[in-house]
Amino acid sequence: MRGIGPRVAVAVVAAAVAGCGGGQAEAPGAAAPDTAPQEPASPDDAGAYVLNRYGDENGFDDRSPTEYVATEFTTFSGMEWDEWSQDRARGEGDLLGTWCMEQECQNDPYEVEVELGDPVDVGGTRYFTTYTITEYDEDMTGEVRRALEGADGGRLGYPARE
Repeated sequence: MRGIGPRVAVAVVAAAVAGCGGGQAEAPGAAAPDTAPQEPASPDDAGAYVLNRYGDENGFDDRSPTEYVATEFTTFSGMEWDEWSQDRARGEGDLLGTWCMEQECQNDPYEVEVELGDPVDVGGTRYFTTYTITEYDEDMTGEVRRALEGADGGRLGYPARE
């Protein structure tokens, strides 16, 4: 395995720490994300939220994020969303995480199509709770796909129900 660069290593650790509830960290020279929380969803809003931990260990409500730390193990990057509604979201972008570090996916992430679904209501706000990879990068072997499934089982984090 080739060594990963120091900036990539810092970014990986930052994503893992953010998902684990550790201190906030960013890669050197990384642009600060716009982490301003959005207003809670109302029934008239156009879509459910995700709890995004990109740059914020506690997470924040987000819709159609370009950079999305979904779990402590899995990050979606460079996302372009074709659909975002109350019931599902569909998009494409890069997939990486702690489960594929041996394949150096932090340097060369997998291109995937993903669908978010199974929203739940938490305090009047809907959150997606699952993701499904609907189209895999041709370089994602069966072993890598099993590692992804074993990491978080396609489950997304969301605030605890009150």
